[in-house]
Amino acid sequence: MEGSVNKKYLRKRDYITFSMARFAASAISGLAQGYLLIFYTSVLGIEPITVGVMFLISKIFDGLNDPVMGTIVDKTRSRWGKMRPYIIFGSIPFGIIAIMLFLPVTSMPSSFKVFYMYFTYFCYDIFGTMVGVPLDGLPALVSPNSDERAKLISVSRVVGSVGDQSALVLFSLFMMFLKLKYTLMSIGIVIGVLAPVFLILGAVNVKERIPPSEENIKIADGFRYLFRNKQFLSMICSNLLTFFRNLVSASIVYVVTYIYFNGSLNIAFALPGAVASMLGMLFTPKLKRKLDSKQLFILATVFHSVALAIVFIVGYEVHWIITSLLMFFAMLPVGILNVVPHLMAIDTLDYWEDKTGKRQEGVCFAVMSLRSKVSSAFKDFFLSWLLSFFLFAVPLTSITDHSPMQYRFTQKGIFMIFTIIPAVLNLVSIVPLIFYKLDKKTMGEINLRLSEKRKASFEAASGGQNE
Repeated sequence: MEGSVNKKYLRKRDYITFSMARFAASAISGLAQGYLLIFYTSVLGIEPITVGVMFLISKIFDGLNDPVMGTIVDKTRSRWGKMRPYIIFGSIPFGIIAIMLFLPVTSMPSSFKVFYMYFTYFCYDIFGTMVGVPLDGLPALVSPNSDERAKLISVSRVVGSVGDQSALVLFSLFMMFLKLKYTLMSIGIVIGVLAPVFLILGAVNVKERIPPSEENIKIADGFRYLFRNKQFLSMICSNLLTFFRNLVSASIVYVVTYIYFNGSLNIAFALPGAVASMLGMLFTPKLKRKLDSKQLFILATVFHSVALAIVFIVGYEVHWIITSLLMFFAMLPVGILNVVPHLMAIDTLDYWEDKTGKRQEGVCFAVMSLRSKVSSAFKDFFLSWLLSFFLFAVPLTSITDHSPMQYRFTQKGIFMIFTIIPAVLNLVSIVPLIFYKLDKKTMGEINLRLSEKRKASFEAASGGQNE
């Protein structure tokens, strides 16, 4: 039956090409989030406070940019669908901006460097939103089968994690032969050239199968959606608090540099965690068949917190290999936590469609994108505050710096930022889910009703024939 929630719609090619697109987008964002700060401060010589103000202004801009883009997507009706046109046409400028971000304009006056920073970063924000919002929303439209959507999100997120780490791998390789500024420029060129190709291939090959709402979506509807859909609001509040979890990865460079006094260990700590996270993602679809999203989120959060607490209890005076091994197990549930919010978001879309007849993927995933950016900003601010609290004295300006030893108090503080602080605070993200009611039984009933409603649409779209 065409409208059946159990029918298989996706082919192997769909999983591969969409994952390639996710790899490309993650490679650009991983490069920008991981290395822009050090590029601005250490290569261009811009004052950290100036960079911080620019990041703050950009987040205010994102507060309008993302929901508006989401509403534009929801209003789109084309033979290509509502998501794919923006990925296709936004990919090339997104790649160009990835290159421009890391051009070492070191010979220019300071005022020009600041202007260049603002211009390129805001262009990165605009085109990143143009590509990222529909890319996040596309899995919600490719199949009415929830198992297929879970598998697509999980597989693509695994590949996306590899993309996110690609900048780290390229950085480690290029730094063996080039100076910092040429290393970053080279990485920007490689990723900026290849990423549009992967994004376009993914968007062209994957088909949107769930028809959009017939009712025209207004911009105001996008913002009303945030507050009227209580299930979505509960989910997004919970996920906004996950920035505490991101302290772990953000503090690795400080742990290896100021506790183990070996900046080259950065990859030895980052890659095992990335591999563990990918394994968690791969197991998510199987776990999802036995547990609903809320149960899976709570279980993974508690597991992650307990594991981090164990690392803290063991302490940092053991050999770094032991710490890295323990962190591998601590990062296993993070992969689950990277996938489940997107599954929950799709569930809230189905819930809203069942309740109102409207399906607003654009707004939903625009807010998910905004949540990620705001969480990142909170993480950076909180990390900076904690480092100051623990009397961190010498800022890290280069991965190859031979930085002096910090106070013993500071070392303990850095290890706490790496372990027990996110372990405790991450549990706060469970609290908003008290109001999240979309369990397995409820979603089964919703999907059954939607399946019947969509049956006629699927048959009309396919001419009564299976694809």
